[in-house]
Amino acid sequence: MQGNEAAVFHYPLPMRKLTTTNLEVAVWIARLGSFTSAAERMNTTQPGISARVKELEDTLGHKLFVRQGRGVELTLEGRDFVAKAEAVLKQLDNMSVSFGKASSSGVVQIGVSSICLDLLAATSIETARTMPLVSYNVDVDRAAPLLGRLEARKLDLVMVSGPVEAHKFRIHPVGWDRMLWVGSQQLMESRMHLPRSERLKGLQIWCVQSDSFYWSQGTASLRAQGADLGRANGIGNTAAVARVVAAGAGIGLVSQALVQTDLEMGRLVPVPDFAPCEQIEFSVVTMPDCGSIVDEVISAAVSHSPFRRTRFDD
Repeated sequence: MQGNEAAVFHYPLPMRKLTTTNLEVAVWIARLGSFTSAAERMNTTQPGISARVKELEDTLGHKLFVRQGRGVELTLEGRDFVAKAEAVLKQLDNMSVSFGKASSSGVVQIGVSSICLDLLAATSIETARTMPLVSYNVDVDRAAPLLGRLEARKLDLVMVSGPVEAHKFRIHPVGWDRMLWVGSQQLMESRMHLPRSERLKGLQIWCVQSDSFYWSQGTASLRAQGADLGRANGIGNTAAVARVVAAGAGIGLVSQALVQTDLEMGRLVPVPDFAPCEQIEFSVVTMPDCGSIVDEVISAAVSHSPFRRTRFDD
């Protein structure tokens, strides 16, 4: 500097601050592939998501997403930003839990097969104690569509029975049960005077739809007993099977654990001369990066599962 000339420094205009909401918006768009799906997942509108993205791109000075058909794809800068955003959100999530589960909050999106309702109940009782600010939004459906919604990131975890593709998901076994053919006590007693080959003729049969993994084995015993498989009724879940059959509408294939109280009170009885069907394993299933709150839900499900820890000794 010469003489008394004052030094002049030129500072850039202050940048808008990044927010966790904007980070979450970018991450969910990347995971789901569209603004619309991200809006549905975050319980907001598509214009709201678009406004967040514009704000974020203006702040960063980079284009993060480009239109591709009905969806979007990440730019090079977008891929780098989303990877860093995921790491930041994971750290914040872990920090929140590290200061006590009781302070954790949020809504966990859960998918549950009806055969797993007792598992859901046991899990929610425990998490209500340890994470009282966490709540659930629950879809009840069959395993296949639930796993599809999990893979599409519309659910955080699912509770299902039967085989799961291990290469797609994280699988957390929670126990075993077996399937039984049951009917109402009154219905079974009314047929005991008939010859064994005649007892099941004309009866309605109730089971989760025939694309369920245990249907083929379950029906093998029916054929051997002379049942009319032309009268088989598909129904959406095993809890509904138990309800319909307890009313005397026929026989149904159900989970033993699901109807244990009905069996003990005599509302349902095993179909005479039928051996138990296939043993089934129950699991809580997530995507690999499910987050610490979901991890706590998984831990509660595993430790408080109502299912047997080992297979039956048939």
